[in-house]
Amino acid sequence: MSSGIHSSPARLSEVSRLATLLADQALDAQIEHRPIPDLQLRALVEAAELLDAYGQALPPLLGQVMHEINTERADPKRARRDDEIGRLAWMLRPFRSKPN
Repeated sequence: MSSGIHSSPARLSEVSRLATLLADQALDAQIEHRPIPDLQLRALVEAAELLDAYGQALPPLLGQVMHEINTERADPKRARRDDEIGRLAWMLRPFRSKPN
């Protein structure tokens, strides 16, 4: 992880704020029975991992979405789709830019 993020609590607060906004959109989509875009799911998971890596508490809405995602993984069809997303993300890792 970048020491720039670690040295700036404001950046972690911004990650938390943006993750909350994105989680709110995801919950709205679930309520309206709309699919949550794969990129949005990936962003939420990565935000949760980043906050966890720096010992930050997950915002309540993000925690709720993460719980929902884990619950939905029990559905075999959904789990297969999530596994495909995970494999794609793993294959694209070399092309991701490094954090500053």
